[in-house]
Amino acid sequence: MASFYTKSHVGTITRRFGLRPLKFRWIPSLYRKNAVIRIQTSTESYALKPYIRSTLLQSSTVHQMKTTADLIQLLMNNGYSYMPQWLYADSGKLWIVDKGRPFYITEWIHGRGLVESGDFEKLGRAIATLHTTSNDLLHTKKANSFTLKQIRLRKIEDRLFHRRMERAVQNNGKYRRWYKKHGKACKRLSDQLWTDMKDPEIVDLLNQEYTRPALIHGDITSTNVIVSDDGRLFIIDWDRVKIDSIYVDLARALVNTTQFNPEFIRSSLKGYEEIKPLHRAERRLITALYRLPREAWIAARFPGRKRSGQLLDMMDTTWSSRLEAIKLLDEWAHQ
Repeated sequence: MASFYTKSHVGTITRRFGLRPLKFRWIPSLYRKNAVIRIQTSTESYALKPYIRSTLLQSSTVHQMKTTADLIQLLMNNGYSYMPQWLYADSGKLWIVDKGRPFYITEWIHGRGLVESGDFEKLGRAIATLHTTSNDLLHTKKANSFTLKQIRLRKIEDRLFHRRMERAVQNNGKYRRWYKKHGKACKRLSDQLWTDMKDPEIVDLLNQEYTRPALIHGDITSTNVIVSDDGRLFIIDWDRVKIDSIYVDLARALVNTTQFNPEFIRSSLKGYEEIKPLHRAERRLITALYRLPREAWIAARFPGRKRSGQLLDMMDTTWSSRLEAIKLLDEWAHQ
């Protein structure tokens, strides 16, 4: 892909946004070698992003880009300050199409990653502000029980996990050892969620979601959070912003950013509840979603991939820390 973006081509795209680049270079992400192009002008740096279509949706790349831009515009109009500023193109839109591919440009955030408890408090506030702001804005949108839909999908994944893992262990000693060590525990963690979903308190909470649509980021990971040089926190890479479950969003963010560190988990939840206090049913649901061994499900789905083996190694290394984090959240949920 990189060879496709010559200096001339990048210049053509960036001029549509009123920029004249002096130089550019590709910046990798965790999953993609060429994820974003860093543009340097005479005064500032910018991020030029080719929009990547989600294969989980049936809609086209252009339709997905338009939907994303509409939601970003909604947040911009209402002063959401935890994302980089998006630039407008000469068309007046936040994106363009060049050679069949959508592009957008944001400011480049100079800074560092999450390293201290104060950073995680800021992240908690950023996520809660997104959830509460969008909840107020989307009251006219069609709602659904997004969490219930996600849980149904996770239940299918859990069933497939055990079938796939049983096949994988026949030909892979690493998978066999891992599954023998952690397979039953993974099942117990998942089964607890299926049990919790029958609790009247949580059933009522899921029914309320029909009247409370909200936006989620969809991919809050350590690499997608930056603390700028002036101390502000930014969440980047908003390609997967959508109306969906705030409980899934928060649970995944805790798994993907805190490294199962109790101090970081407490700080994230403290920051979140400063903006959006959670009642007991919400806490219980977040805790139940946090337990899910999704890394193992992904590894079982693609047993031949190097990344899958790395996920199992990571789970094995962090298993005791994961269980301690679950214990912490259980206590928090029942306070």
